[in-house]
Amino acid sequence: MEIRNPLVIVFKNDEKIQTHLYPGELSYKEYGILIADIVRHVANAFKVGENEVWEWVDKERHHQTSPAIEIKTN
Repeated sequence: MEIRNPLVIVFKNDEKIQTHLYPGELSYKEYGILIADIVRHVANAFKVGENEVWEWVDKERHHQTSPAIEIKTN
């Protein structure tokens, strides 16, 4: 498989989670829809209710455990 035009890449590096966004032509609103889709996929993957995942999303929203750091590329 070859991945072209990624939207989001998330990986663990030295025990830290790194997230890279590639907005391209998408707006922040379209990314919001993408995030909601990911929540549904996570719930499905772990066989829990969607509301259980949203509960943890809301906890993180109100008390961030890690900052969003800008990654500069050349």
